[in-house]
Amino acid sequence: MNRHALIACSFALLLVLPSAANAANGGSWDKQSAGGIVSMGQQLLVGHTLRSPQKIPRGAMLKQIAWKITLLSPPPTGLEIKLCNQHQCLSLPSLTGHLMLKHAMSPSGDFRFIYFVNRQGQLRPPLNVVSNQLTISYR
Repeated sequence: MNRHALIACSFALLLVLPSAANAANGGSWDKQSAGGIVSMGQQLLVGHTLRSPQKIPRGAMLKQIAWKITLLSPPPTGLEIKLCNQHQCLSLPSLTGHLMLKHAMSPSGDFRFIYFVNRQGQLRPPLNVVSNQLTISYR
């Protein structure tokens, strides 16, 4: 093999190896959506669907989620937040954070933030979710 062919093969191999390593190690995706407003307690606010922008490899498992929720005003007393897909929901302990998952959950499909204020009466100020951001890491 001549020197130019060897250099070309080496360069092509360098381009392919990181992709193969990333596929074996997994990947991640990130999405953001606008929220909504709830003015009365005991009502659900279901966020817009967040879905992977790319095809997830078959058999991939979710290993970590990270989220950031921005509200227009401080959270009302009794606010409960869940992140749900078509099969299960996870309770989120705060407006921002991350969780390592110890059980099997698919990183693909539709995810939604669900908000519930566990108290009666009018909310002053109303719960106004400006944005929901979700980062999914999988392997």
